[in-house]
Amino acid sequence: MNAITSVLGHLVRNDVRLIARDKMLATMTVVVLCMGVGMRYALPALDTALADAGVMPSASSSLRFSDTFPAFVVFVALWQGANFPGIVFGFVLLGEKEDNTLEAMRVTPLSLKRYAGYRVAVSAAAAFVIIVYLVLAVGIAQLPLLQLLVFAAGASLAAPLSVLAYATFADNKIQGLAYTKFGGLAGLLILVGYFVPDPWQWLLGAFPPFLVAKGYWMALEGNSAAVWPLLLGVFLQVALIRLLLRRLNAAT
Repeated sequence: MNAITSVLGHLVRNDVRLIARDKMLATMTVVVLCMGVGMRYALPALDTALADAGVMPSASSSLRFSDTFPAFVVFVALWQGANFPGIVFGFVLLGEKEDNTLEAMRVTPLSLKRYAGYRVAVSAAAAFVIIVYLVLAVGIAQLPLLQLLVFAAGASLAAPLSVLAYATFADNKIQGLAYTKFGGLAGLLILVGYFVPDPWQWLLGAFPPFLVAKGYWMALEGNSAAVWPLLLGVFLQVALIRLLLRRLNAAT
């Protein structure tokens, strides 16, 4: 146990050093921190500007831009808040994959299975903190704290899902960079899905993070059934994480 604790401590220190040394990953971290404060002022300013210009609302529609705030807050906070650490730790894992570190893990006290579990836990924890920070920093379309923490925990599972997807399907950082585009496009389902009427909206549940987003929107409306899409989203993400963990263990 002491040997495993020592290895874990080394991994944490190594992660901090790698992220701080990599300019792209460090910049991405700073962007996340600035994003919350920026949205806090940008969303209301844009709402006022569109209203003054007669765009939203307009002569043909009573929809105001502020009516869509929940879509943008959830997309940025719950999705991007998980996607960013998913990319960061995914690239760390890809670097270790290129260096054959994952192969070497098989003969260490930690083992590849425990190491992958560490990656899942750390990325999810980082995503949880970022999601809560972003929602609180934006201060718009915000749930009560206890509910927020529950939904942040559910949304944070998208981070290890991204990490394991990069490690499983990409062979190097170049391929991983290409896959980040797919992650960005997939996330747009959350933004677009907000405007899809029920019951068609449920079809987007094939993308599990969307179910967490839908649950969040339902909770904002005071709908007590919000727990069901959340639980389904969590169940599907956990199932995919377990599947990817098995594939990673078998492939390395």
